Amino acid sequence: MTVITTKLEENLVTLGGAQNRQVVRTEYNEPREFMNPGELLAASLGACMMTMVGFLASRRNESVAGTKVHVEPSFDEKHSRITSFTVTFEFPETLTQTQKDFYAKAAQGCPVHNSLREDISYKVIVK
Repeated sequence: MTVITTKLEENLVTLGGAQNRQVVRTEYNEPREFMNPGELLAASLGACMMTMVGFLASRRNESVAGTKVHVEPSFDEKHSRITSFTVTFEFPETLTQTQKDFYAKAAQGCPVHNSLREDISYKVIVK
């Protein structure tokens, strides 16, 4: 299991995994160079969904190479929590609409999606 370490450094948060030594920085200052934590959550959701798509495609012996997902979070008026996500999948033209719909629906079963609050709404667009 990967352990993520979080450290506060002069108004910047540094996240790093013990195994791969990658670093992710977050901040709230404007102008920003790094993502804020809400954007990081959106990135985690997108990465988890794409992992699910890739896993299922390999089990089905199908290629989904080139697939993209765009995840846009919307916040409440106080910017204190995410209220919704717009998730746009861009699949290769070689896939049928049935395949695209299958992968988009299956992606919503990823662990990050399943761990988020139930009152967060999702708008899913499949291209």
